[in-house]
Amino acid sequence: MDEEEKKRVVLDASVFFADLPVTGECYTTPDVVGEVKTQAARMRLALLEEQGLRVHAPGPAARAEVTVAARKSGDVTVLSETDTGILALAAELNAAVMTDDFAVQNTAQRMGIPVIPILQRRAKKRKWSYRCTGCGRFWSGPGECRICGADIRRAQSGKKY
Repeated sequence: MDEEEKKRVVLDASVFFADLPVTGECYTTPDVVGEVKTQAARMRLALLEEQGLRVHAPGPAARAEVTVAARKSGDVTVLSETDTGILALAAELNAAVMTDDFAVQNTAQRMGIPVIPILQRRAKKRKWSYRCTGCGRFWSGPGECRICGADIRRAQSGKKY
């Protein structure tokens, strides 16, 4: 990541649970703040706010952009509203996103948003599909197969059972 990308970083909730240094112009969303519940994480949030952390809600256009990208990657059913918010804010601010969530990383990569892993390895870019565990047919989302009644689960595209 070059110096320009390091200037702005959108923080996922997991940043507040890890004791790692965070540099640059930091942002997060109100939804992330709502997920920070433990005393230690709240203290870290307060410290980062004192150091200039800004809390912003992204607009609906950026959220819609994330939803389109998540549909293309197959991550739309596993991204939470909070996940969508941090990706949307990163898109609006032309910022990197700091997270260990693989679905967030995968969608960010599809959108061209730089990713900074916290404690985990960087996720590989993947395309997900939904496949019946019984008959093997592909579907548009998870649930129960209308053909054989087995579970439909998210699977890496091209991966066979």
